[in-house]
Amino acid sequence: MLLKKMIPYVWPVLAIIILNIFYFFPQFEGKVVRQGDIIQYKGMSKEALDFKTKEDQDILWTNSMFGGMPTYQLSAPSNSNLLRYVKMAGSFFLDSPAGVFILGMVGFYIMLLLLGVHPLFSLLGALLFGFSTNNFVLYEAGHNTKVSTIMSSPLVISGMLLIFKSRYLVGAALFGVGLGINFLSNHPQMTYYLGLCLGLLVVIEIYHNLKDKNTTHLLKALSILGIITIVGLGSSASKLWTTYEYAKDTMRGEPILKSENSTPQSSSETKGLEWSYAMQWSNGLNDLLASFIPKAVGGSSQEWIEGRQSALGKAIGQRNEFQAPTYWGALPFTSGPAYFGIVAMFLFVLGLFVVKNRYKWWLLSVFILTMLMSMGKHFEFFNRLLFDYLPFYNKFRAPSSILSVTAIFVPILSILAVSEILKSEDKTKIIKPVYYSTGIIGGLSLVLWWFGSSLFDFSGGSDAQLAQVIDQVIEDRENMLAASARRSFVFVLLVASVLWAFINDKVNKSLLMGTLMVLGLVDMVQVGKDYLDKRDFVSKSVYNQNFQPRAVDTKIMQDTDPHFRVYDATINTFNSASSSYFHKTIGGYHAAKLQRFQDVIDKHISQNNEGVLNMLNTKYYIFPTENGEPTAQLNPAALGNAWFVNGIRVVTDANEEINALSDFDPSGTAVVHEEFKDYISGLSPEKNGQISLKSYNPDRMEYTYETSGDQLAVFSEVWYGPDKGWNAYIDGTPVDHIRVNYLLRGLKVPSGRHDIVFEFKPESYYMGEKISLLCSLLLVSLLGIALVKEIKNSAL
Repeated sequence: MLLKKMIPYVWPVLAIIILNIFYFFPQFEGKVVRQGDIIQYKGMSKEALDFKTKEDQDILWTNSMFGGMPTYQLSAPSNSNLLRYVKMAGSFFLDSPAGVFILGMVGFYIMLLLLGVHPLFSLLGALLFGFSTNNFVLYEAGHNTKVSTIMSSPLVISGMLLIFKSRYLVGAALFGVGLGINFLSNHPQMTYYLGLCLGLLVVIEIYHNLKDKNTTHLLKALSILGIITIVGLGSSASKLWTTYEYAKDTMRGEPILKSENSTPQSSSETKGLEWSYAMQWSNGLNDLLASFIPKAVGGSSQEWIEGRQSALGKAIGQRNEFQAPTYWGALPFTSGPAYFGIVAMFLFVLGLFVVKNRYKWWLLSVFILTMLMSMGKHFEFFNRLLFDYLPFYNKFRAPSSILSVTAIFVPILSILAVSEILKSEDKTKIIKPVYYSTGIIGGLSLVLWWFGSSLFDFSGGSDAQLAQVIDQVIEDRENMLAASARRSFVFVLLVASVLWAFINDKVNKSLLMGTLMVLGLVDMVQVGKDYLDKRDFVSKSVYNQNFQPRAVDTKIMQDTDPHFRVYDATINTFNSASSSYFHKTIGGYHAAKLQRFQDVIDKHISQNNEGVLNMLNTKYYIFPTENGEPTAQLNPAALGNAWFVNGIRVVTDANEEINALSDFDPSGTAVVHEEFKDYISGLSPEKNGQISLKSYNPDRMEYTYETSGDQLAVFSEVWYGPDKGWNAYIDGTPVDHIRVNYLLRGLKVPSGRHDIVFEFKPESYYMGEKISLLCSLLLVSLLGIALVKEIKNSAL
């Protein structure tokens, strides 16, 4: 009996699985997507993964990038978080991309069911959400953590809605597990944006419950949400605690340097990120048109276009499909539009007229808020207030990315609109809303189709590089806008027509549902394939060519020295991790590098300060040559892993500390901030004796030394502290160490022959893992109890 009742709800889940397997079929042929950011990730995490493979050790520090940094945001595992097994089950144990898209769509389907939507329309909503163009764009670029965070969001929303509907147990279970998986996915910015959107729902619920004098329920709901949020945070304690700790020392942390201008010039001079840096990726008003007209601003910075049909293709003699810089919006560049779907957007507007519950106002406020926030510097009055006063908001960059969260909420109101139409007792009342929606969305599409070429100049930020073919590029941009607007107009007419036919009893409910399903799926897939298609999948052998060493890399790797650094000048040194795959580098790619290292890049390394490069033990430089083959140059002045100095220069503040690196000899002098003056009090180093690295492990560095007098040893290792995990020992006895030369570690050592150990044992990680185990166990248990109860109730 129970099985028979479940069949109408199960087959849409099977349809979701089958559609994803079909769409991502190259994955099941052993192919992978050539994701740019994942290629970077493999470079930055290579040292950590090698130690895991060879030594079965999870290292929490790597020297692969920027002289050294924690692996918290790279490869540090969350072994104790049991929710990873729930996430695997929710993905039906399939790898990405199919698995993560299935997780999101099934979660969205469940959410709509819980809102009382028919299973078939719940399926439509799941497809409109999952196949949203932005999800494809993000995955193709390699933003896997962002995609995973987005795909876990429907469960979080479901749980909150159920709690406010007084279904406390199942609501708490879904909210907690969804939130736990959201945190586990490890994209705090998307979680933060989701939290803002859910905060609006909480405000609306507080208002209505107080208005209805339903304070007991309100207090109970808010208490459950608060408690479960704390447990959800705890389930990823080892990740969140270490990230919070690490963020204080990154570009998103507290200011280090004092600004010499009225306006901060870098993130080191202000709390959080500097405004212009944070707002680089801000949508212009034109970019928002792409939410319902996919090619409104040219699609992407490397858009696939047909050579035979393209003015640019004809001009350069390219008849086949090729990529061209057709994007002309306000972003520096983009991999594709945040297209919500013309079917979804039409139904969303329709929902504003026909949906009567308070969710409509919540979803509308989310839409408006996120659209305005996505504009960043192009709507400065509003966004400057948020940046300056909204807690933690200045930690994030690329405000345009909030539209990834908007895409979660648009299909909710879209499907609620259709559900409302089906439930309507007087369908004639729906006809005017259909006309209004057609006039708004269809009218805008029609205007842009007919008059778009006269409304815009179609110029882009990188057009100076296209001077010889700019006329043809602009012609293609004009044609793309017109064709895309025409396409959207046709879809509006088709959706409006089938709704009109249903309202006038020309078609039945089944035909309406089927037609909307086909139109919605065709709309999303047709556009989505432009940004993630079978052409983006390659064989693993082709993919692995990204990680083949050059002759120069092979030569350097023959050096038996276990620990030195490389400066690769043949790449974008500080925005590429390709060399980090093979070497320990002073460059790399990471959105949250340590602020002190960024300061040294800005003020010294970019100025080719050889003293700074030498103190970082930069043993090899890789330079380009005229014949195109890079060459390695040995740097004999590199100071090695550690050395003694014969002088100490005490400085009074951080500005003097970093400026002192401009005119000093690091082999003989150490620059020490006055905060450590007690540590060096009475020390008169004479630089005699030897110190050398005895054993290398990123988490444990062992040295041996011999000297006839007390010395100050300087280590070519990045300072991270104090009290953040790096512990120093002399002959097994714990000792303090200090920061020297703005960036490095210094240690006062006694005379004689002794052994030194630096070991990275962050309490935040190890204690966080214990908290994570406890909290994730609580959430998994809560989910199990809720499922058992729901099954029992369904069987009655």
